[in-house]
Amino acid sequence: MEEIKIAHISDLHLKKDYFNSFFERELGQRIMPLDYFTWALKEIAKDKPDVIVMTGDLIHEGTDEDYIFLRGLLEKYVPDIKVIPVLGNHDFKAAFYKGYLGTDEDSPYFAVEYVKDYRFIVIDTAREGNGDGYFPKERADILFNELKKPYGNGTFILGHHPFKTDQGWYVTECDEDICERLSDTDVIAYLCGHAHFNESRQMGGFVQLVTESFDYGVETKEDEVIYTDVRGYSTVTAEGRDVRSHLHVLTPYEQVFKRFKLGEQV
Repeated sequence: MEEIKIAHISDLHLKKDYFNSFFERELGQRIMPLDYFTWALKEIAKDKPDVIVMTGDLIHEGTDEDYIFLRGLLEKYVPDIKVIPVLGNHDFKAAFYKGYLGTDEDSPYFAVEYVKDYRFIVIDTAREGNGDGYFPKERADILFNELKKPYGNGTFILGHHPFKTDQGWYVTECDEDICERLSDTDVIAYLCGHAHFNESRQMGGFVQLVTESFDYGVETKEDEVIYTDVRGYSTVTAEGRDVRSHLHVLTPYEQVFKRFKLGEQV
């Protein structure tokens, strides 16, 4: 069975300009998501995965120019690696279509891609400006119509919101039996984000993999939502239905960039 290596990044929250933005004004951040994102791309370029998946909140409520900026960063740092985008609740659909894809649409984003005899199906679980997930019957019907026929080594589904979560600050509105229905297909894993919290969860016949954010970490503890300093992305490796996920915790700059023996420093 052929192995595939996937760089799983999520919740980029990119902007061309963060001046007086929510991140600067409300959170007081000095190191912006862009710094973590570019550092991750440099690491990913060295690792040479087969594909990069970006599971939503690519841009933080920006314009088509921000999506053009994102494409430029990908072309600069990972020009030879296939990239599959997903939309999140902070993405504006019309701006994504125009800036990233160069088309004039404003609809839920659905796509099917193929890498190394694996199928990747992109679903849209987001509504602009609403933090809760939303995957109604009409979107599910499109997904399950595509899944009627198995493909190659199996299928990865890519979305933004987890179907199930222990976080207390959002829910995903979907059919209760969706996980059971997906377990009867060739789906290997569902890769997603939104939670800003790394988690692996067995969902019957497939695994749900949530990765960290480039913005900030989030944890729910009792009646509190806590923002943390954790940022990162994951490497997902699969051989058939054997799936492993490794979290890379990021710092945006090398903590040690040169070493000298005593008396040899310049």
